[in-house]
Amino acid sequence: MHTLYHIALAAPLLLTPLAQASNTFDYVDIGYSRQNTDYSGFGDSSSGTVKASVSAFKWFHARGRYHAGNVRLPEENAQQESWSVIGLGVHYPFNAKTSIFAGSDHNKLELQNGSTERGWYHHIGLRHEFNDKWQIGLEIGESDVLFRDTASLIEGIYKVTQQVGLSATLRDYDDLDLTEYEVGVRWFFRD
Repeated sequence: MHTLYHIALAAPLLLTPLAQASNTFDYVDIGYSRQNTDYSGFGDSSSGTVKASVSAFKWFHARGRYHAGNVRLPEENAQQESWSVIGLGVHYPFNAKTSIFAGSDHNKLELQNGSTERGWYHHIGLRHEFNDKWQIGLEIGESDVLFRDTASLIEGIYKVTQQVGLSATLRDYDDLDLTEYEVGVRWFFRD
């Protein structure tokens, strides 16, 4: 399965010269996140996150996310060791500033008890650039890792320079009763 992850990450990078510039889908982001567990008996936790996205062939993109931390999950008293995500999607620009997108991500959740859970996350969303400095992203999806759940996300980006921005993300899982707050530094490698 590791080979599949490597191929899925490498293929879009090899195709980058064929892509049309769509910088909201072309980035690498390194962040710190804090998880607020809304269920009783568990304290908050924190973790490091690396996420990336690359577009190809005008309307397609691949994205990945690696989340390392000790997040406690309510399902059978599980505790996360790491959570990796790799996915493919499509995006369609309404105009030069706004795009809608949809995709599917494969999730691999490694638990501290040595077990590994796998599942899919299907999502739709919207990205909008207000001006040269400010961007916003909205996303909603359905996940089936550990159990079926609905997740929603709102993300804001402030570009300090043309290629470097500060990101803030709020991700909420409905049935998991977990809210994640994430701040990061984002490099837009196509600007």
